[in-house]
Amino acid sequence: INSSEVSGSEGMTILDVAQKNDIPIPTLCHHPRLTPSGVCRVCMVEDEKTGRLVASCVTPIAQGMVIKTDSPRVIEARKALVELMLVTHPDSCVVCDKGNRCELRKLASELGISRLKFRRMRRFHLLDDANPFIERDLTKCVLCGRCVKACQEIQGETAIDFAYRGFDIKPSTFQDKGLHESNCTFCGLCVSFCPVGALSEKSARSRGKEASRARAVSTNRVVGGISIISV
Repeated sequence: INSSEVSGSEGMTILDVAQKNDIPIPTLCHHPRLTPSGVCRVCMVEDEKTGRLVASCVTPIAQGMVIKTDSPRVIEARKALVELMLVTHPDSCVVCDKGNRCELRKLASELGISRLKFRRMRRFHLLDDANPFIERDLTKCVLCGRCVKACQEIQGETAIDFAYRGFDIKPSTFQDKGLHESNCTFCGLCVSFCPVGALSEKSARSRGKEASRARAVSTNRVVGGISIISV
């Protein structure tokens, strides 16, 4: 990887080996506690032997691979992917409670994205604040799927899943009802896994940017009005 010889065990992905050797590869949909899906493609790298750009989080390693994580093709592809996400993302960073913890904002800054080459295509969703604990602003959603996977794989619930197709796709409850009308247990796990400001604690609304956030233990300790599971 990047002219350095590295090794890994069978079943590891390119991202696994890179992280093991402190080689940075940006991610968005990936989380170490969730099964990889390769949805966002931000972790894309270049396989020099085949000339293909592959998602490192879902591509298993193979003997003799030659990988570039920061070639011009890779950087150009990453920039295009992040810009396409920003095309439908609202310009509300100043008032968003996620603030500098927003992973999309961090990616855009690291890639030096200041102006978009693509025309904006707004996606509007009504703010869902009927739930007493969790506020959903899906206008900010980047469709990474982390909330869905966390709900299903860690919490063992099926409160949310992807609904609709194409431009209308979004994380939703059964029959697209509010969280308070679903089988949501209000554990707050989805809020913890959301990389942007699409999900937030209702009790923290309009309180400004938090300087830090403590991790709760896995005993369903109540933090900020909702029960949070360690992530």
